[in-house]
Amino acid sequence: MKFMDKLACCRPEPGEIGIFWLGQAGFLLKNSKGEILAIDPYLSDAVERICGLKRMMMAVMEPEELNPDYVLISHHDEDHLDMDVIPDILKRNPDTKLLGPSTVYRMCRNAGINQGQLIEFNEGEKTVCGGYEMEAVFADHGDHAPDAIGMLVRTEGHLLYFSGDTSYQCERMKYAADQDIDILVVPINGEYGNMNACEAVDLVNLTKPKLTIPSHFWTFIRHGGEPYLFDREMRLEAPDMKFYFMCQGEMLLWNGKRNK
Repeated sequence: MKFMDKLACCRPEPGEIGIFWLGQAGFLLKNSKGEILAIDPYLSDAVERICGLKRMMMAVMEPEELNPDYVLISHHDEDHLDMDVIPDILKRNPDTKLLGPSTVYRMCRNAGINQGQLIEFNEGEKTVCGGYEMEAVFADHGDHAPDAIGMLVRTEGHLLYFSGDTSYQCERMKYAADQDIDILVVPINGEYGNMNACEAVDLVNLTKPKLTIPSHFWTFIRHGGEPYLFDREMRLEAPDMKFYFMCQGEMLLWNGKRNK
């Protein structure tokens, strides 16, 4: 089934969430109201154009196919804030709102995006957009992205913690980790200041989610990422914790346990 058909056919019941992995750190969530939240969608070749890093895994959808109700951006790196597609998405969907920290907000304003579609969203701030409750939490992505955020997203009674691009900082991540997390989404690439597979397992043990979804691997050669190492360390160091590797374009229907 083509990705867009899969997205259209996903009709979560109350208490269910459709979760789709776009690759890299990009996800789509779809709730029972049919509202789509896009998180860090990278759909272009902007990283190759700007940084010379070729995509190794093709995008699962064309940029013009993405028409979300909300877009949540963790920080301004090109593989998270895809400025080759974001302005067109918001122009095509005038009711869509984009949330992101100060640098993201400023870059979007400078690109001519309607200010009414932008919500500045920094660490410690909370907001409600339709059926999604969101909170920006700590992330450490180094000096070049000092306002990067992690993201808590609650919908259909379930809480998801997207750690964002970040190193492992036990004490400063404890607030988010203590929030009774259903699903933890964590990078495992170990480059550019991000957690490696072993550090990601440390965050799993700190958070104790019902399910962990590793991400941020296999899109670019230089970004690193060892899925086998994460798999091994989870089985050794967190044997009671459930985890699941999603394929790019795969849908997971979540109702409190991995059921589809």
